[in-house]
Amino acid sequence: MGDKAIARDTMKAAGVPITPGSDGILPTSDDALALAQEMGYPVLLKAVAGGGGKGMRVAHNDVSLIQGVMAAAAEGENNFGNPDLFMEKYIESARHVEVQIIGDKHGNVCHVGERDCSIQRRHQKLVEEAPCPTLSDEERKTLGNIAVKAAKAVDYDSAGTLEFLYDETAKQFYFMEMNTRIQVEHTISEEVSGIDVVKEQILVAAGEKLSFTQDEMKITGHAIEYRVNAEDPYNNFTPSPGPVEAVHFPGGPGIRIDSHVYSGYTISPYYDSMIGKIIAYGKDRDEALARMRRALEEFTINGPHTSVPLGEALMADGHFIEGTYNTAYLEKFMHDNFLNS
Repeated sequence: MGDKAIARDTMKAAGVPITPGSDGILPTSDDALALAQEMGYPVLLKAVAGGGGKGMRVAHNDVSLIQGVMAAAAEGENNFGNPDLFMEKYIESARHVEVQIIGDKHGNVCHVGERDCSIQRRHQKLVEEAPCPTLSDEERKTLGNIAVKAAKAVDYDSAGTLEFLYDETAKQFYFMEMNTRIQVEHTISEEVSGIDVVKEQILVAAGEKLSFTQDEMKITGHAIEYRVNAEDPYNNFTPSPGPVEAVHFPGGPGIRIDSHVYSGYTISPYYDSMIGKIIAYGKDRDEALARMRRALEEFTINGPHTSVPLGEALMADGHFIEGTYNTAYLEKFMHDNFLNS
């Protein structure tokens, strides 16, 4: 499941709905061009070993496709040692919804609810929340069942995440990929479920059975995570490495901070720009939002530029408050609101 092209084929064979796209890797640029013309633009090129938004390019015509093939392949080679690509139909205005699952070595697989990760820039998540604010109970149950079915189809044991695109118009979920590891945003699943996902991963790796059943897993309240990145949102998210002169983390009820940064720390230019995560939990989404707004306001860091000002603006945005956003929303928000404020 770590190879995204093989994962697509595996899920298709298991009866899990997948986005239309290539059967396996694309051998040449000509193959990519022929398939894109057959499917119709826009299309999404993805590195088979990619992750973290790297090795991905959207193409809207033949010229941008050829450029995208070269760029995505180079990024895949540089970051993952593998230049191979596959292609999917790019579904615009969809939601990115993923399901946290955990399986043990005794055939048990449970999901720990879903997360909405639609607020992204450059295919890299910025905000995540659990549960998804717009799914019905029936849709939520359907998605959880699909994720468990997918994990059981490959006898998966460990923590992992099944990622889906949700076409709200067609009311259809499409499997995108599986992350066979703990993800940055596992925190919000822990907050709403009360299950320590990392602890469960360690226990099942040691041969233990899951400590809970699906019927025992209950979602309570709402959690939102905001990624604090060392980058300048006013300048096309330019990285901002360098010394941290001083940092003050927020606290209080419902606030969790995960970070390795301290006053005097030096942010390296060689790795991912994320330097912390703010997790806000509340009895409902309104309370989680209120706590996140306060935490972002109280977060202080001197030295590097960070994504905090953008988070403050997002949490006050009407569309975000209403939950009416999708994967294309952040770019529109940046252009129409944030950079013109």
